[in-house]
Amino acid sequence: MTETLQRPVVTGRERLNLAADAFLYAAMVFLAAVGVQEGLALLFSGGDLAGWTPPVWLEVVGALGMPLALIGGPLLAWRVHGWHLRWRDLVAAVVGALLGSTVFGVVMLLIVSMTRLVQGPAMDEQGPWLAGAVAALAVVAALAKPVAAAVRDLTGAKEHPRRHGLRLAIVGVGLVAVIASVFVGGETAELGVFLLLPAVPAVGAVVAMDWWRENHPA
Repeated sequence: MTETLQRPVVTGRERLNLAADAFLYAAMVFLAAVGVQEGLALLFSGGDLAGWTPPVWLEVVGALGMPLALIGGPLLAWRVHGWHLRWRDLVAAVVGALLGSTVFGVVMLLIVSMTRLVQGPAMDEQGPWLAGAVAALAVVAALAKPVAAAVRDLTGAKEHPRRHGLRLAIVGVGLVAVIASVFVGGETAELGVFLLLPAVPAVGAVVAMDWWRENHPA
């Protein structure tokens, strides 16, 4: 899937595209893991999930989704953008993921606290819909330029058709999945928020990898 093994000159725009792809890849890996788990559950339960206890191995399948997404998202983005993977990149990824997780946790805690002040007691019944709306707007704002760049490239020069085609495909699948989950309701409606759990740390990981590569060339 890589288009070049020569590292391009780093610019703010390129780093934004790299971060967006890591975000999307991590979210998609996690979504695939959730889909596999739910599909197997429906298959083995005969469609009656209410009175069925999932086996331990199926719980393990679901538990693996988060680490697979967190690891696979930034590493896949790194390779798709044509960059070699070295041990120091992995160390930077771990540090970046930890920082990203911490920042994400603090920000979400603040948003949920503000949501509780606005919604009041109704939040217990309605759920933190305001926090979800703020998160959705933040994601749209962050992905707007990378998505626009992908559309321009695919309709014009086609310099990176695989990379940009994959980006748009994942955005489309993710958008359909999130909208469908909202219509289903219940805990399923929180799918979009759960997708952020590996996706945001994946951004921290790949940004740290790129920063380290830029400031500590071999």
